[in-house]
Amino acid sequence: MFQQGDPVAAIDRPADASRSQAIRPSATRKTPSPARPGRKTKPTATRKSAPSLFQRIFGARKLGLDALPHARFSHTSMGVRSFVVAGHGAPTVVFESGLGHGKRIWGPVFNGVCAVTRAVAYDRAGYGQSEVSEQPRSGLQIVAELRALLQAEGLGPPYVLVGHSLGGTYMKLFAKMYPAEVAGVVLVDARHSEFTQRCRQLGVPRLLYEPPEALLTLLAPTPRAELEAAPLSLKQARKGGVFPAVPLIVLTQSSAAERWPARLGKVWAASQRNMAKLSSLGRIKVLDDSGHNVHVDRPDVVVRAVLSVVRAARYLDHQVQRRKR
Repeated sequence: MFQQGDPVAAIDRPADASRSQAIRPSATRKTPSPARPGRKTKPTATRKSAPSLFQRIFGARKLGLDALPHARFSHTSMGVRSFVVAGHGAPTVVFESGLGHGKRIWGPVFNGVCAVTRAVAYDRAGYGQSEVSEQPRSGLQIVAELRALLQAEGLGPPYVLVGHSLGGTYMKLFAKMYPAEVAGVVLVDARHSEFTQRCRQLGVPRLLYEPPEALLTLLAPTPRAELEAAPLSLKQARKGGVFPAVPLIVLTQSSAAERWPARLGKVWAASQRNMAKLSSLGRIKVLDDSGHNVHVDRPDVVVRAVLSVVRAARYLDHQVQRRKR
């Protein structure tokens, strides 16, 4: 459960009538004229802004809610990485961003999760303050670099892996390669490893599911390298092994099926449902009011999904420990 502090009420204190003060002429207030007999005075209405959806769920928005804790630097065997860690307890939630984004995009979700358990977010090589890597930007390389960071900082398993978009591909690969270290997974509008193949089978125009070459030239070096390596990363995730039987939640947008061309939307929706079947403990949630960046549009939903997986992982671990007694 979220820990909420007591609300602090602002109290307007009246001035002490017994305290005599010199009043300058320029500061003299005009005495309001008395109301005419028989006429009622209308009370002044105070206009209050309606609370946002985020405020209704989490309470009043506090300053700095989106800000992450102070960043640290990890000198790993694969380079220097910028990361943040906060919270206590297990399992440790590990966030992986999508293409072109660093750890900062997880701000509201990170702060909601670290109130309940330990959370880690980081910048991949070439993002934020992390060192650029000369190694290929394939999924295998990125998973290896992430594990190097976790090991260097003593952030041991079990992990709940949370990945957005291409970051979801990396987290699926992580889970398949190291199933014993994974207690749960949350995939946020991630692409299924067989999405491209299915689009080809149904004759979806290539431009709709693969970026044109011209787009690559507009990207910064690191995102461009990751995007160029994406087909290989998807292949690695597809052949990486068996996905563990852990709690899994797939979050996806409904606009993909409703606003995209019919065949493309159909493939996307079906692939998301199939992705939820990676685990016998998997389920899917489709959001009607979100775009691709679900963690930005609806951070409250992502927080609930992550904490749901955390609770399920804790329950399963408790059951295992009971059987060992």
